[in-house]
Amino acid sequence: MAENSTAFTIEIVRAVDQICSSLYTQMFQKVAKEQPQYLSNEQRTILVYYPNEITWYQGDKRQEIIERIRRTHLKWFNNWLGKQYTGLPPYLKWSSVMNDLMLHATNLFFRMDLDNLTTSNDTRHAFRQIINTIKRIIVNINKSNPIIIDPAAIPLVRGLLLILFYFTLDNELVIYLKSLQLVDLMNALILTSDNDDEIHLQAYRILAVIMTETDIKQLQNSNRITSVFINFIKDAIDGGVPYEARLHNSLRSLKVLTQHDQIREELIEQQGHSLFLRCALEDQFNSLKTKLPALQILLALAFNKDFATILKDNNIFMDHIRTLTSSSQQDLQLVATALIWKLEKEPETTIKLVQDQSSLISSLMVTKKQYDIMISYSHNDKELCHRILSFLEKDQLRVWIDSQLMHGATFDAMAKAIENSEFVLVCMSDAYKQSPFCEMEASYAVKCRCHIIPLLMTANYKADGWLGVLTSALIYIDFPKLGFDKAYQELKKQIGLFRMTNSNSTTVKQNQIHHNPNSLVDVAPKAIPSVENNKEPRPIVEYPHCIDMWTKDHVKSFLLDKELNILLPAFEGMNGRLLHKVYDMCQTSQQAMFSSLKEDVSRSQIITTLSLKDYLTFLEEIKVYVPYTTNDRLNPTSAICNLM
Repeated sequence: MAENSTAFTIEIVRAVDQICSSLYTQMFQKVAKEQPQYLSNEQRTILVYYPNEITWYQGDKRQEIIERIRRTHLKWFNNWLGKQYTGLPPYLKWSSVMNDLMLHATNLFFRMDLDNLTTSNDTRHAFRQIINTIKRIIVNINKSNPIIIDPAAIPLVRGLLLILFYFTLDNELVIYLKSLQLVDLMNALILTSDNDDEIHLQAYRILAVIMTETDIKQLQNSNRITSVFINFIKDAIDGGVPYEARLHNSLRSLKVLTQHDQIREELIEQQGHSLFLRCALEDQFNSLKTKLPALQILLALAFNKDFATILKDNNIFMDHIRTLTSSSQQDLQLVATALIWKLEKEPETTIKLVQDQSSLISSLMVTKKQYDIMISYSHNDKELCHRILSFLEKDQLRVWIDSQLMHGATFDAMAKAIENSEFVLVCMSDAYKQSPFCEMEASYAVKCRCHIIPLLMTANYKADGWLGVLTSALIYIDFPKLGFDKAYQELKKQIGLFRMTNSNSTTVKQNQIHHNPNSLVDVAPKAIPSVENNKEPRPIVEYPHCIDMWTKDHVKSFLLDKELNILLPAFEGMNGRLLHKVYDMCQTSQQAMFSSLKEDVSRSQIITTLSLKDYLTFLEEIKVYVPYTTNDRLNPTSAICNLM
């Protein structure tokens, strides 16, 4: 029956009225209490048929219908769930009928993967209450079953995790889920669920969204997480049509997980990309639900240079994405264009940038930029970003922003905008970090040596991973915390301060050029003298055993003593506690931090570059002063620190 037919609409109206009546709740609670093996015809119509009709309805009234049902039932459902299930034994074993009933109710109340509905604030509040109830139940189950979960509780755990998974599809709810510190709880369920595939699937899909770089490092299970997803996706591909929804949601979760460097490396190491290539290239897969997330995952993996080469050398793949650049489906066109730019055009552009920046004259001369500001943002933060845009334009600043988020602009236009902008506003949020397109923009801004100003878009967000590394040394502006007016004034203040400082240094540089136009040697900035160049020997410095007790002078002396002068500009003004944080960041993502420190050194007055040898030497020399953790091997020096 057609979705937009009159008969279908009448049926939907009848279904909604029945579900929003007291009859639905009465029947639901009766079945949940009695656990029958069969449903009556009336029960099946109200509890199964009508919810199924509404779940798959995609007409114009969908949002209105779903919100009405949620307003009617969420408070009742939360109260019922909390009273019926404490999480403590004994557990009421669910019948197959109850399993089916709970699945239909979950799809009706919570499913968010079938559309792009904007959840209202009232609904989100109700969802948070349900999240709290679910956490309390699962915590009690975990405490009562520390070795293995009682088989009678397994269906309940499956149902609760499915609800939590649907909540991970809402960005604001994700922030709340992260605040509840659920990572250890999810891992405990994985360990005690007796290899239950359904619990593992849901738990890992939840972990994919809520884990931070630190969580992955501490858990030391990126290998396991990756292999689980690869196996789930392989089974879903082989399972055909019945597993399409599972394939789609697994790819969707993995796409989020690929924001983490460790997972990217594991996916490449475990040859997971062969599955994504199948999803992207084979005709039987849905364009938007399967091909699109598969291509987005491949784009994230392409930030690895070696893997980018593998993709670029795959002629079948390259021909396919060239075809997709003309697709009528804008999302596919966007990711295909991004892949072409990442694999072919970005390397060429980067080489040209390096050549331009290596010219001493061009590095000292100041050229007028076409734009004052380029705004790099995620669609989820569009409203706030466009408000910032309007204020910047009122202040007569020249701003480049892609209002269509690359649907109207090419990546070449994005690159040119960054190259020709004095400032790049990095609008930080969870959605921004998860987007490979945003990562491309931010990374390219670093390569272009733009002045980056991070703006916090959502309350309580803490950047980690590649975004944390990129912004770690920068002062960010917290719009939710400060309020728009105060935050905007702070933004203007930062722009003004940078221009004032840059103007003063530019005057000096231009004077140097004019001082001796016939000699490039005389105008070259001087390198910081090495230890060997000091005529007087340096005094012997005794360093506290614990790095956290070091002063700024200790840090400076340490670098000089270890002949790591090249790092002095990067660590200027740091005390031991800050240096400790740098070390922790290096342990979390050594490759990313190496790149970040190279950038810091390159911005200094030193005509040289940070070598891998110097970077590894720093990590080796500093570690004996760093307090050990439970995951580290005990060494005498750091042990003293921990006892103090």
